[in-house]
Amino acid sequence: MPTVRRNSSEKIMGFGENVAKMQRGTSTTDRISELPEFILHIILSMLDTKEVCRASVLSKRWYGAWSSVPVLEFQLRYFQKYGDSLYNCSVNTLERFVGFIDKTMQRYSMQKYRITKMHLRLPKIDEKLVSLIDKWILIAVQNQIENFEIRVLNYRLPEILFSAKSLKVLKCERVKLPYYETMELVSLEYLTIYLDTVDEDMLQRIISSSPLVELDIKRGYSLVNISLPWMEKGNGGDKCTTSGKMQSKLQESPLQKFVYSGLGPYMPWPWNMNIVALKNLRKLEFGFASITDDIVSELACGLVALESLVLLQCLNLKCIKISSNSLKQLRIANELHFIEVTIDAPKLLEFSYNTEIETSLSLVRVPDHCNAQFLPVEPDPLTTVWLVELKKFLVETNFFKSLVIEVPIPHKILVDEDVLRNTGTGLPYKLSELKLYCLCGISALNLTGFSVAAFLDALFWCCHPDVLSIPTSLQNSDSELILNVLKSKVHCYKHPLTSIEVEGADCSSLLPEPSKIETRFRLSWCQV
Repeated sequence: MPTVRRNSSEKIMGFGENVAKMQRGTSTTDRISELPEFILHIILSMLDTKEVCRASVLSKRWYGAWSSVPVLEFQLRYFQKYGDSLYNCSVNTLERFVGFIDKTMQRYSMQKYRITKMHLRLPKIDEKLVSLIDKWILIAVQNQIENFEIRVLNYRLPEILFSAKSLKVLKCERVKLPYYETMELVSLEYLTIYLDTVDEDMLQRIISSSPLVELDIKRGYSLVNISLPWMEKGNGGDKCTTSGKMQSKLQESPLQKFVYSGLGPYMPWPWNMNIVALKNLRKLEFGFASITDDIVSELACGLVALESLVLLQCLNLKCIKISSNSLKQLRIANELHFIEVTIDAPKLLEFSYNTEIETSLSLVRVPDHCNAQFLPVEPDPLTTVWLVELKKFLVETNFFKSLVIEVPIPHKILVDEDVLRNTGTGLPYKLSELKLYCLCGISALNLTGFSVAAFLDALFWCCHPDVLSIPTSLQNSDSELILNVLKSKVHCYKHPLTSIEVEGADCSSLLPEPSKIETRFRLSWCQV
């Protein structure tokens, strides 16, 4: 019988249900009242606002903990009608939401409850709201705010926030970050900003004076070029324009993760990266960035501590050469195919490759035990030529252990079985796992005339997986459908299945979607 793991939210609510049952029983001991308040806060901090409100009715102790929980996530959706978006709300709805926030913040101010995290989103701003938000932020700073996330279009962050000595995480979306001489932020470790909402002097001051561990920069819709102390043109440390004292400090930067999200190749790349100043960098991510092959090669080789590199939809890349003695994780995703990718990484443990199958992939020093996953850009319709090319790619690289197929909607299969039978490409490629994804669900796709059996037969001609896994919803019958197809209809031409075993079901890898599970079928194949 397949087993399903429960996520943290389910476990906590199950715990609450057990508490309620215990309190309704004959026992006179209210064990929940014996728990220290900080434990109740930890439990409640793992739930969303709606679940926290439900938990508050379990006992007086829970109610007291709920009213002082240090995590404040103000969600407008709880005040809206079903289906309304953040920017689609009535004046009355917004007023009720703002009134709820103000009342909550006043209570925390009067009782001096600590605020470790605060998340605030508002669809619009006016003069009245500006003064209210300024007041809420003042209360949060006074109550030792550590993690602050805000999205309010064109709102100017107040000076008081930048003297918050307790602030460790600051995530700003569509707000303005002006420059303040009094800025301290001596504890800031995580920063997320949009380039077109930040003052250049402000950003330089934050980077040079804060102990940043992670920096996430998102490019907005304006063409903004910013010169940063450790991101000057030219990668040599002697080319940095800062003073000698600052240069020495920057070369010891604690920054470990840098993320840049752009708007594609039509936006110019605003800087080169100072490798000397980023010698502690372990994770580097680029998304929709106009970086070139030379930039990627230089960074991969020069960042001596780099362990994780992610390249997502960087469409200017064509011939990538990645050589790194420290790299352990590599993810490349590009809808347009590369001409050539060369990887020289003797410590590589995980590799995810999402592109078209025409790419030439060269592996120089990559360990055999690397968990390599290939996600081909699958055409619609599925053709005989594509299957032959996929199998050729897998066999020639002889590297990938997992294959992930995302089924397009709608999907057609134009495969000539006779051609496949007579194609002399050898035995199917041996895979550890084949994963199938479908947004609408395999069951729903089957109702459109899509033949699951023909689709699996075509894939099994290319490869023989030890495990077939299918993420599915708890509400549909995808797993049952696949099992019936495997048992009765799939023959894989000359190499039939000999046994099928339902290995189990798991939802731990699909969080935060607890309504989905991943069903795994272990397959045994006829030996030829």
